[in-house]
Amino acid sequence: MLVRELLTRERPTLYLGSSPRWGWNDNDPARKRLLARFRELVPAMDQAHIPDWKPLDTLTFSPGISILAGVPQSRLEAVLNHLDSERSREGLVVVLHDNESRLSACHSYDIRESSRFEALLDQIETALRERTVIPWGETQEGKVHIEHLRNKTSTTRSDWSWDETKAVNIPEEFRHELAAGLDENAE
Repeated sequence: MLVRELLTRERPTLYLGSSPRWGWNDNDPARKRLLARFRELVPAMDQAHIPDWKPLDTLTFSPGISILAGVPQSRLEAVLNHLDSERSREGLVVVLHDNESRLSACHSYDIRESSRFEALLDQIETALRERTVIPWGETQEGKVHIEHLRNKTSTTRSDWSWDETKAVNIPEEFRHELAAGLDENAE
């Protein structure tokens, strides 16, 4: 069921939070590899970030399927409430979580053991190989979306990593230094 939803819902988007496990700043190479494989397997998947400090009303979520990973528990409830008020009734929210809590406003998938996530990725791979479902990314609308994503990413810098200075009006030449914490005026 989850595999079909991940592949057939429109505009699949993976939203990464700031948790050191499964988030944008996760330093575990095995988890990074699994998330990269996930993004590669689901056709037309976009990626966005949910920073801890940015107001939620500035975030735009997918009308089809929003997948949240690495969103800290303290921020997750607010994100889910915002999503519930914003998304269409058709939209699906999937939270990849690694704790005991049960989330009622969405479909939650426990990935505390990376083998569970690997098994889900294997199921996606099998469905694609056996052609048991036609992914949204292979529809005409999905192909247009993929082209849009290519154009969007080709204008960003090649060494891109999440940089919260982009949300602030800071000239490009200073962003690398600020993101690295090299601001000479910092105390």
